[in-house]
Amino acid sequence: MDRSDLTLEGLSRSRRRFVQGLAGGVLVLGSARRFGWAAAAAPAPASDVGAVLSGTEFNLEIGALAVNFTGQPGIATAVNGRLPAPLLRWREGDAITLRVSNRLAAPSSIHWHGIILPADMDGVPGLSFDGIGAGETYVYRFRVNQSGTYWYHSHSRFQEQTGLYGPIVIEPRRGERHSADREHVVLLSEWTDRDPEHIYRTLKRQSNYFNFGRHTVGDFLNDARRQGWKPTVTDRLMWGQMRMDPTDLADVSGYAYTYLMNGTTPAGNWTGLFRRSERVRLRFINGSSMSFFDVRIPGLKLTVVAADGQDVEPVTVDEFRIGTAEVYDVIVEP
Repeated sequence: MDRSDLTLEGLSRSRRRFVQGLAGGVLVLGSARRFGWAAAAAPAPASDVGAVLSGTEFNLEIGALAVNFTGQPGIATAVNGRLPAPLLRWREGDAITLRVSNRLAAPSSIHWHGIILPADMDGVPGLSFDGIGAGETYVYRFRVNQSGTYWYHSHSRFQEQTGLYGPIVIEPRRGERHSADREHVVLLSEWTDRDPEHIYRTLKRQSNYFNFGRHTVGDFLNDARRQGWKPTVTDRLMWGQMRMDPTDLADVSGYAYTYLMNGTTPAGNWTGLFRRSERVRLRFINGSSMSFFDVRIPGLKLTVVAADGQDVEPVTVDEFRIGTAEVYDVIVEP
């Protein structure tokens, strides 16, 4: 898995750093107006209708979407023409109906990650149902028995990698345990211009194909001079016996990936609004296929108040690491 930095330092220092500067009352984590994912913020313009869907009845349409994140045109898999998919806001205790139509030429599916529901509503083809065939519609019905931050994504081939993922926020029946004046969803992911099927085949043939940090003969000689011949040989033998590489942090790295925040590249500079002295809840979701992100906002403490949708005793940190499919709610006071 890859390790990418989320920070408010300058973008020019690294393409893997997403955000910049705390100035002018703007927490530079993205455009709340564009995505309409901010609570208690300015309303989204009319052109952004559909960014947030709430209530008990939902119509979702899976289809292809032309995108260009890197200067190279590509085709993404989107929901209602959006990448990420719309934010779904539910209420604990409500009975939910979601009609999901597949406009792709291939089978598809939606899995409600972390949601407690009947097996046939879970959305995993071959396990809980047959999937949603091309041109077909599947109706999910279940009662919401929990609250917190979650997400949804495809479980069909590599459709998640190509954009089929979105956030879920479930409002608790008795109100939030940890109050905030405003909130933003921050969904972290990655995009590749390569065909994910080709990436998969490449890794099957050579698992370290994208690892450009492997040890060389020069590294061996430098280590031998620094720590001695015997410890260096012992170290190499240990890794060799395990058939592992000490620099194998990710099967796929930034060589093939462009990292996204709410569907925006680092150059896009996603922005979230706030007023000074507000308590701002940031709902972080790692919707990537296989990347770790280290999250920090220089000059601000992050108080973690929930993990994977579950409230936790508050823990204040300078930085936290979020793995694939993990969710953390943090409160900041800029």
